[in-house]
Amino acid sequence: MTNPTATVSECLQVHGSLDNNEIDELSEHWASLDHRLRSFEPTQVAMDLFIKDRDTVSQHLTLEAKIANWPTLVATTSEPDLGHALNVVRDEMIRLIADAKDIHWGHRKGGPRASR
Repeated sequence: MTNPTATVSECLQVHGSLDNNEIDELSEHWASLDHRLRSFEPTQVAMDLFIKDRDTVSQHLTLEAKIANWPTLVATTSEPDLGHALNVVRDEMIRLIADAKDIHWGHRKGGPRASR
């Protein structure tokens, strides 16, 4: 039996104004982020999405991820369009996780750093 893997729907807490339907859509739309989380068990990942001043020119989104024993990863945007802002923080978090895996595990360019 394999260990369960972390997913956005299991690990994400939303702070701000998104209704349940929007949260469900977000989990589906962020499936590419699930791919980056599959190396971890659900208990190793906590994600928080903070939405401030939704649908205003001062809207600000912050996506924080606490993964395993890594430093907290943070993606932010002040993009005024909510859909675009959600894409920005998702894409930035994907990049941050990939970079962290490289630093902590040496996943890129042929495996562990010790063997290079």
